[in-house]
Amino acid sequence: MYNKWDIILVSLPFRARPKESKTRPCVIIDVDNVLKEYIIVGITSVPHWRKTDYNVKYCRQANLSDGSIIMTDHIVRVRADKNFTYVGRLDKYDRRNVICLLLPAHK
Repeated sequence: MYNKWDIILVSLPFRARPKESKTRPCVIIDVDNVLKEYIIVGITSVPHWRKTDYNVKYCRQANLSDGSIIMTDHIVRVRADKNFTYVGRLDKYDRRNVICLLLPAHK
């Protein structure tokens, strides 16, 4: 079982074409132990310039490629019993900034 802020590889559906997907790194932003699911957000390297995107500062510490962008508005639930590949863990600095985007009322 993985933990909040771990980065795992997940087959994530595209926003515009939800029937199509791509395996990409995703950050676990919460764990639902009752439903046995991870709540995740996708990571991309393609900038879309949305207000909800976050450019990861400490990419290498998280085992991500430089220029990685967390798409905080692309929240998906996945079953925790699937077999995922562990990539790394998001740095504390990046976690705080992601939280600010996820919870804009707390800025």
